[in-house]
Amino acid sequence: MKTTYKFLLLLFGTLFWVSCEKEYYSTKDNSAPIDPSVPISFSTSVVPIFTTNCLGSGCHESGGPPPILTADKAYDQLTMLGYVDADTPDTIPENSSLYKRMIATTKPMPPNGKLSSGKIEAIALWIKQGSKNN
Repeated sequence: MKTTYKFLLLLFGTLFWVSCEKEYYSTKDNSAPIDPSVPISFSTSVVPIFTTNCLGSGCHESGGPPPILTADKAYDQLTMLGYVDADTPDTIPENSSLYKRMIATTKPMPPNGKLSSGKIEAIALWIKQGSKNN
């Protein structure tokens, strides 16, 4: 009887452990609250997020996996490869593959840790405002 209980305890413990997902949350979010009435500039607000979090170690830079997110290529890459829609802007972030990858619970981008909520909010607001190259 004791063996059965030990087996069941081990089985349920293992099932509980393997069902857990690792959360990729950054606790560092020193950004000020974003005012949705103020336009988000791609070059001064979004590109620095990419530069800090998406470049380096061969990630999303020339020669790395697409999209290339260097300051000179990021906008063209995001729009031409369909990560955001700039021709007939879809202003719903959840429809953007860029936004979907950033908020994913499995394999989020960047892979070394999920972006802070302030950074995700800034990119979402940029999408809501029409994904402009400003």
